Amino acid sequence: MPPSRQTARLYYPAGFRVFGVFRGLFQHPLSFGLSIGDEWVGRRVPSPPALRRGAESAPYHKSKFRGRLVLPVFLAWFATSCLHAHPIHTSLAEADYNGKTQQLEVALRVFIDDFETVLSVRAKHRVSLEKTPVPEFDALAHAYLAETFTVRAPDGRPAGAYHWVGRELKDAANELWYYFEVPLPGGIEGARLRHGALFEQFSNQINSVRVQDADGRKVTLVFLPKQKEKTVKFHP
Repeated sequence: MPPSRQTARLYYPAGFRVFGVFRGLFQHPLSFGLSIGDEWVGRRVPSPPALRRGAESAPYHKSKFRGRLVLPVFLAWFATSCLHAHPIHTSLAEADYNGKTQQLEVALRVFIDDFETVLSVRAKHRVSLEKTPVPEFDALAHAYLAETFTVRAPDGRPAGAYHWVGRELKDAANELWYYFEVPLPGGIEGARLRHGALFEQFSNQINSVRVQDADGRKVTLVFLPKQKEKTVKFHP
């Protein structure tokens, strides 16, 4: 019998999640050098099929980037971090702008155990994906994500109310994905985003947002605790 989610987590060198960090490195390059310029450019890929009704999972994107030597920096960080035993916490999001609907289509991933912890603290009682009723869990999750994943239009006005499309559980990977749409009539370039989920709970949390416009241009924004919103800018 495979180990349960409770017994199969966070027991790797430096406590980091192998699947989360390595996949995040290639999907959403995270600069562990932390001289955060935050901007990588990639090739055009299709919009996440998970945002199309009836799809079952979000795709894995491979990004090209320029201006950063991410892998050597990551390896140096890894060699140093193996001397310690503490987890690295990450959350990533994919935000694709749909020019026809003028909405930002977002797929956001959190680790289940981390998310349960932060929702429990917020609710002041134990919140569990397995035991908490779905309507209660989702209400807490939606309110929290709407507060911590913020979008402002290029003119500075807050985006409209979020439309929640659904969620996807990948229990074997300890992942929970939420899918939602954000009205953004002014377009994505120049918009201001912040992915601040879990920062109040984990001091070593690192979040990233891979943004793609209607023409396929992409940029990745990286967020550390205490960092504010960042402006979406695409390279020519």
